[in-house]
Amino acid sequence: MSVASTGGEFHCDEPGGRNYAPLIEALLLLAVTLPLALWLQLPTLWLLTPLLLIAFTGRSQADYGLSWEKHGGLRFHLAVCGTIFVPYVIGHYAFGRYWLGAPFQLRLPQNYLSLIVDQLLIVGLSEETFFRGYLQTQCDRVWGRPWQFVGAQWGIGLPISAILFALCHIVHGGPARLVVFFPGLWYGWLRARTDSIVVPSIYHAVSNLLMSIMLTSFAL
Repeated sequence: MSVASTGGEFHCDEPGGRNYAPLIEALLLLAVTLPLALWLQLPTLWLLTPLLLIAFTGRSQADYGLSWEKHGGLRFHLAVCGTIFVPYVIGHYAFGRYWLGAPFQLRLPQNYLSLIVDQLLIVGLSEETFFRGYLQTQCDRVWGRPWQFVGAQWGIGLPISAILFALCHIVHGGPARLVVFFPGLWYGWLRARTDSIVVPSIYHAVSNLLMSIMLTSFAL
């Protein structure tokens, strides 16, 4: 059974059973990339390994979100920021100030400019290329995208990629890092909504930068 892509949708063109080859390939690449990225201390491997595979196999880059065609308009991004970032800042402030009793003084982390570059290119773009661009797409090739949520066509690949994203974070920080499953769902929705990894990469970086500001401001 083979799978073809048309306009961001994946269609099986042969009957008779599901082809798990795309999922197996993705899990094998994950099993190679994770230990190499840790051993070499080179997080950009999350970007390089899927890009090399896509180029070597001659696949469409647009199918893996390497495009900027549906980046969303101003109202879309204002709505997203208002829905996610505003409650996060208010909730984080209320928890730190009134629950922990910590004083709040707005300040930026040290080397903030270099931190912006690091979060955008090394963290955000690299991780989103692998988990939402490559892995989520490979899962969609197996199960399709039969459901819709707030303008995004999605399938079981979205939560699967978020689960694996969270499990990989256990290596640094232990089980508490499983909480990144929830932003992983959000990044997956952004990838499905825009058919691009650029948008979730930017939001991924902004989320981390905003968290750094809040933690530094509370000195936690």
